[in-house]
Amino acid sequence: MFTLQSLIEHEISHVYQIIHLNLGGRFIMYEKVSRAHFEGGLSTRHRANAATRVSLLASAAVIGVLATLPAAAQETQADKNQPTETIIVTAQRRAERLQDVPITITSVSSDQLDQVNAQTTSDIMKLTPALRYDSQGSFVQPTIRGVGTLLTGPSFGTNVGTYVDGFYLVDALGFDFQLLNIESIQVLKGPQGTLFGRNTSGGAIQVNTTKPSTETRATVEASYGSYNAQEYKGYVTTGLTDKIAVDVAGIFSKGDGYVKNIATGSNTDGAYQNWSIRTGIKADLTDQISVLLRYQHVNTDDPSNLLANAALVNGQPTTPVRFIPGEVVATKPFELSYQYPQNFQVRTDSYQLTTTADLNFATLTSYTQYRQERYKNYQELTYGSPEVVHVLFTAPEHTVTQEFLLTSKPGSRLQWTAGGFYLDDKSTLLADLAFGNTSNFFFAGGSTSVTRTLAGYADATYEVVDNLFLTGGIRYSHDEIKNPINILSTGPVTLANLSGNKATPRAVVRYAMDSRSSVYASFTRGYKAALVNLGSINPTPINPEGISAYEIGYKYAAQRLSFDLSSYYYDYKNLQVSNTSVVNGQTLSNITNAASSHIYGVEGQVRYEILSNFEISAGAAYTHAKYVKFPGAPAYNPITIAVTPVDASGFTMPRAPQFTSTLNLRYTTDLAGGKLGLSSNLYYTSKVYFDPANAYSQNGYATLGLRAEWTDPSDRYTIAVYGNNVTDHTYVNQILANAAIGNVWAPPATFGGSIRVKFR
Repeated sequence: MFTLQSLIEHEISHVYQIIHLNLGGRFIMYEKVSRAHFEGGLSTRHRANAATRVSLLASAAVIGVLATLPAAAQETQADKNQPTETIIVTAQRRAERLQDVPITITSVSSDQLDQVNAQTTSDIMKLTPALRYDSQGSFVQPTIRGVGTLLTGPSFGTNVGTYVDGFYLVDALGFDFQLLNIESIQVLKGPQGTLFGRNTSGGAIQVNTTKPSTETRATVEASYGSYNAQEYKGYVTTGLTDKIAVDVAGIFSKGDGYVKNIATGSNTDGAYQNWSIRTGIKADLTDQISVLLRYQHVNTDDPSNLLANAALVNGQPTTPVRFIPGEVVATKPFELSYQYPQNFQVRTDSYQLTTTADLNFATLTSYTQYRQERYKNYQELTYGSPEVVHVLFTAPEHTVTQEFLLTSKPGSRLQWTAGGFYLDDKSTLLADLAFGNTSNFFFAGGSTSVTRTLAGYADATYEVVDNLFLTGGIRYSHDEIKNPINILSTGPVTLANLSGNKATPRAVVRYAMDSRSSVYASFTRGYKAALVNLGSINPTPINPEGISAYEIGYKYAAQRLSFDLSSYYYDYKNLQVSNTSVVNGQTLSNITNAASSHIYGVEGQVRYEILSNFEISAGAAYTHAKYVKFPGAPAYNPITIAVTPVDASGFTMPRAPQFTSTLNLRYTTDLAGGKLGLSSNLYYTSKVYFDPANAYSQNGYATLGLRAEWTDPSDRYTIAVYGNNVTDHTYVNQILANAAIGNVWAPPATFGGSIRVKFR
C-alpha cells in the first residue's frame, strides 16, 4: 500500500508536474521539470526532505493526488503543517513563498478580485489595510502607511511605484486602470528603494497579467448594473506551434454617471466610456531563451475624479463664484453646476519585450519598454453656472525604460540578485484658458522636461546557519532633469537643470522557526526623486525626499490558517510640499522641501479556513503619521478664498487615517449540481484629512460589498449578482483644497449582474 511519502516521490519521479518558478519574470507557470531541478529549488536544510515537503512548492500539482488518498493518509503531520495553497511572490525580484519574504505583503488572486467586485486597481483597497487610492484632480496618488504626495505635475511622480508585468509606470494619470485578465496583484508595504528604486518610498504595487499559453482556451464576460453601467471583456489564447503561443484580451465599459447637474437638468452627468486591448506572443526560441512581446492600447474617457461641487462652510459655498451675482452653485452630494461637461481623456500605447535566458549559473531577464500617453483634460474651475473660468490641459508623454535582471539559481545557501535600470521620460504640459465662453480659449503657458535615471543594484541573502538568513543590498541611482522649459511669462525663460545621486541600502535578518513560520527585522531606505517646479515662472529644483524604515515582523502559514503581523517606524525627511510664506506683505506659494515627519504603526492580516467551504480573511492597520516640522503649510480660507501660512508641526498627515481594516467572508456550497459562492467585503477607515492644515476631512465610514455567483456543473457558465456600498453610505473620495474648495463624492449604492462563459 502506498504511503503519502512514497506516492509523492513516485509522482515526482514519473510525472515531474510541479510549479516551476520563473525567476527572471514575475509570474508562475506549470511545466514538466526534472526531479533534480525541483530538489535544487529548496533551501540547504530542506533538500534532503524534498519529497516529504513537496506540498510547500507543489501543492497545486499534487492536490488531485491527495484527494484520492484515504482519510488517514491525508491526516499525516506533514499535511497538517502545510498551507492548503502556497502563495508565491516576487517582492525580492525572485520567486519565493510568501511566508519566507521579510516584507509586509498583501497578495491578491484573480478570484479574490472577483469576490470583491474589483474593476480597477484602486479596488484593492478593499483587500488590504493601510492603502489608499486618492486623486488630485485627474492625477492618481496611492498612499501606503501615510507615505504619499499631494503634488501634481509633469514628472512629479508618486511615492508608491506601480509595475505591470515587471514594467515601471511613470505617469500618475494611468495608475488606476481597468483590470484586464489579471493573474495576481501584490502590494509591497514600506520603502522598496533597493530592488525597485525611485519613487517607491511608500511601497510598490505589482500587477501580473495572464501570459500566452499553447493550450487553447477563451473566456467572455458581460455585465450590467446601476446607472446603465455596462462592461464587456474577453480573452483568448492558443498555440501556433508547441513553442509559440499568442493571446488577445479586450475590455469595454461605459456608463451614464450618478451626478445631477442642476445647471442643465441632466441626471446622469459623469458619463464614461473606456476600452483597452492587449495582445502578446510568447516564443521559446531555444531551450534556454524565451521572449514575450506585448502591445497594449488604452482609451480612457472618464471625468469621475473631476466632478467637484462646492462645499458648505457656515452655510456658505466655498467657491469663488459666490461673489458673482446670479451664479448657481451646487453644494449637495451628487450635484454639480456646469454648463459644459467635464472631460478627461487618456490615450496610451505601450510596447513591451521581455527576454529570459538561462545562463546555467543564473537567469538573465531583460525588460524593454516604450510607452506614449496623450492626455486631455477640460475643467471648469469655479464650480458654478454660468461658468467663469475654463481650463484645457493637454499633456503628451513619451517613456523608454530598460532593465536587466540577473538572479541566481535556487539550491545554495547564497541567493543573490543584481541588475541595472534606465529611464528616459519626456513630459509636456500645455494649458489653455477661457473666461466666460469656451470659444475664447487662448494659450496660457506650458512646460516640458526630460527626466533620465540610471541605476545599478545588488542584493544577496545568505543562510549563515540552518534557519538563520542575513540579507544585504544596495542600489545606487543617478537622476537628472534636463532642459526644463517653462512658458508662463513674456519675460526671459529660466532653466533649472537638476541632477543628483542617491544610495538606498537595506539589511535584513530572518529566522525560520520551522517550515511554516519565521520572524524578521529589517532596515530599508527609499526616496522620491527630485523634481523641478515647472508650475513656477522661475522653475527651481526640489531635492529628493528620503525615508529610513525599521520593521519587525512575524509570518505563519499552515493548512487552514495563515497570519502575519508587523510593526514599523519611519523617519521621513525633506518632504516635497506646497509651502506658503508672506514677503513684504504679499503671500507667496511655492513647492519646496519644507517638512519632516515620523510615522509608526502596527499591521496584521489573517486568513482562516473555518470549514472546507467557509473562509474568513481580515486585515487591520494602526498608523500614527504626524508632521514633526512643517512651517508655512498652506491654509485655504473657505470663505474669503485667501491662503495663509500656518505651522502644521504636530498635525496629522493627509490621507493617513489612524485605523483601517478589511473583513472578507467566503462561503461555497453545492446547488443544482453546480457550485454556489457567496462573498462579502467590509472596508472601514477612520477619519482622514485631505490637507496639511487639517481643515478639510472626511469622518470615518464603512462600505459593504456583496456578491453571489453560481457555476454550472461543467464549470463553463458562471452567473453572478453583486452590490457595492450596499448600505448607500455618502462620503467624499477627495476634497480639492485650493482656492475653490470642492468635494468629489464617491459612488452611491450600485448593483448589477454578470455572466461569464469559458471555452476550452
